[in-house]
Amino acid sequence: MSQVLSQEEIDALLGGLDDITDSSKPEEKKQEEQTDKPSEGEVIPYDFVNFTQMTRVKLPAFEAIKDQINRGFRSTLSSILRLVVDSSVAPTEVITFKEFLRRVPVPSNLHILKMEPLRGHFLLVVDPQLVFCIVEIFLGASKIGQARIEGREFTSIEQRLIRRIVNSLLSDIEKAWQPIYPLQIQYVRNEINPQFAKIAGDDDAVIVTKFKLDLEEISGAITMCIPMTNLQPIKSRLQTTFQGEEVVDPAWKQELIRNLRATEVEIVIPLGSARITGKDLLDLQTGDIIQLDTSIDSPLIGLVQGQPKLLVEPGLHRGQRAFKVREFILNPEEI
Repeated sequence: MSQVLSQEEIDALLGGLDDITDSSKPEEKKQEEQTDKPSEGEVIPYDFVNFTQMTRVKLPAFEAIKDQINRGFRSTLSSILRLVVDSSVAPTEVITFKEFLRRVPVPSNLHILKMEPLRGHFLLVVDPQLVFCIVEIFLGASKIGQARIEGREFTSIEQRLIRRIVNSLLSDIEKAWQPIYPLQIQYVRNEINPQFAKIAGDDDAVIVTKFKLDLEEISGAITMCIPMTNLQPIKSRLQTTFQGEEVVDPAWKQELIRNLRATEVEIVIPLGSARITGKDLLDLQTGDIIQLDTSIDSPLIGLVQGQPKLLVEPGLHRGQRAFKVREFILNPEEI
């Protein structure tokens, strides 16, 4: 007949097992720890769950690219909306695609784009508040930020206007990538629900860059989400140190052109030259003729600030000496 153990007896048995385990030899524990470590050349299992941690590498070139995109967005939006747009870029994040979708509100303005010749797609997300603000500006609202954004989707007119803005911003993205890896951004489609914008697996790592925009009293953001797998073929280029080209401010460029047009320059047209001896110079008298080395039919060289820039023909215009420009000198060494 089997005997039923009491609770005190069970606790005593378990306590004895713990004592046996603790009294094991330290050498045996050390050997067990060494066997758990992979030996040199042994295959280590790939951890897909912690893939985002493995991809936390520095990408200096990508940091330069996003800074140029930020300046391009600011310049383009200021020109299109005809108001001062202030922008800043948030630190880059590497998270899972599932975590990124969790942050995107519904409804949202998502644009699915393709980076040719790289494989895969990436997302450009425009905040709803920013969408309604831009639409109000286009439609001539006297005061922006009055639209109600909760509980309604975007109309076809609003989607069409934002599509025009996004198409203008795509050229800024292409210009920023040009020095590192020339890309052609192709528009695929737009979505409202983030669940229909599955460009990657839930556990895939994505690079998230947020561009914060301030339009008068309204603030919003444009977020760019790129799967890490898309950038694997050019990862080595993104890890190199890169000094991006400065994006020219249109207002500064126009001011520079205006100042250059107003700058006065000196233009001299030498008729020719001659070489004579000192004796001939001393024997010169009134009425003597010195023959120049230029023919009457040959064009003259026009010097702009002492540099040969023009081929001209001498003549008269309205009773004054003048010259007619025949062509511009592009390579002075050929003269």
